[in-house]
Amino acid sequence: MSERNPFAPDDADRFSIWEMLVRRDTDFFLSGDWSPVATDYVENGFLGIDAALSLDPANWRPAYSRVAAYRDAAIAARWNPADFAEPLRSAWFRCQSIVRVDINGDAALAHKRIEGHVLHKSGEPMSLAWRSVFHLRRENHVWKIAGFTGYLPLD
Repeated sequence: MSERNPFAPDDADRFSIWEMLVRRDTDFFLSGDWSPVATDYVENGFLGIDAALSLDPANWRPAYSRVAAYRDAAIAARWNPADFAEPLRSAWFRCQSIVRVDINGDAALAHKRIEGHVLHKSGEPMSLAWRSVFHLRRENHVWKIAGFTGYLPLD
């Protein structure tokens, strides 16, 4: 995927959800600066679930019961652009896609896939292969991340 939002601006809900879950999340992930995404999360009731690359819910665990815990873990997991043989921003965009967003009133699920390779300076490709389902809630006409089930296998 490129940096171009695949949803038309007149599909305002899906367009804004993509901007939040891809563009702003990328800006945060690559910079480590939480400020672009700080208001994208609900504080009360947030839950991030680690599916451990398993489709069996018996293997899933509540990994983040607070937004701050998720923020700190995501910052700690940040990649160093100097470790890669290609521009990390374009590579990361290339490996992300959201093609399905299901909306029911003020609730939505967005299905995000991370799939592809990013080339390390060593010449070895780093393989990326997981998906996340984001649980979204509209508050005061703005979509927010209420939680996610992440690190699911691709299929």
